[in-house]
Amino acid sequence: MSILVTKNDTTHQIAFHYNTIIKTYANNEKKIKHTTYSVSKGLSKEKSRGVGGSQEDKEYQRYKNLYQTKQNIIDLAYHNGLETPWEYFITLTFDDHKVNAKDYNQVSSELAKWIDNMKHQNPNMEYIMAPEPHPTSGRVHFHGIFKNVPKWVLIEAKNPQGRLIKKNGVQIYNLMNYKLGFTTVSKVQDQEAISVYISKYITKELIDLAYKKRYWSSKSLKRPNIEYAYFNEEELSFYIDKEKIKKEHRVDKENCTSIFYTIIS
Repeated sequence: MSILVTKNDTTHQIAFHYNTIIKTYANNEKKIKHTTYSVSKGLSKEKSRGVGGSQEDKEYQRYKNLYQTKQNIIDLAYHNGLETPWEYFITLTFDDHKVNAKDYNQVSSELAKWIDNMKHQNPNMEYIMAPEPHPTSGRVHFHGIFKNVPKWVLIEAKNPQGRLIKKNGVQIYNLMNYKLGFTTVSKVQDQEAISVYISKYITKELIDLAYKKRYWSSKSLKRPNIEYAYFNEEELSFYIDKEKIKKEHRVDKENCTSIFYTIIS
């Protein structure tokens, strides 16, 4: 069987090839991605970033950055949601009289101050927040998931007629601890679904904001264990216990196929 190489393995200084990524989450569930092509890992920073490459190489790197950022958020959200469930999904907007929502540096600074204030009030607070720049106006607002926020003050959102506002049957709230604009808050219903949902706000427009922060997250959050391997079909079949496959789906593209497995412990 091929040897597994962990993401943090410092003994492998040279490039190696892999076609399988194995992620192990807090509940010992494994998510496996196996492809019909191999990828090199351990390339120099210049080559991996596409510096000096063709326009096609740079576009590929742009796509890769977008994909990796999304995956980082999904991994953080899902892994930590399994340890202690996320409680709230929140959207924060900015009042033009208080913050210039078109100035990414300004909204980022104001968000960081608000997070620090909330952390002071809720010492065990954990969060992941992603910005969403409007593609036309350029205005920025934020979406996030939170837990361990006992000092939050939530009131039920109501329309001008005084009726409760609900989305897909779930009550919407407003957060009184936020004074920079409008908020909507809902209780998280599905840990896996919210992990994917929060990542969808990472867009090409955000990736194009060079040297800007793409998402905010608690330093206390943990990441799943990630391993890389090169498996042929026989080795993969030996590695995966078919009786423990929870989900399996296949994605066929022009010159490659990817198979995704979720394995329960």
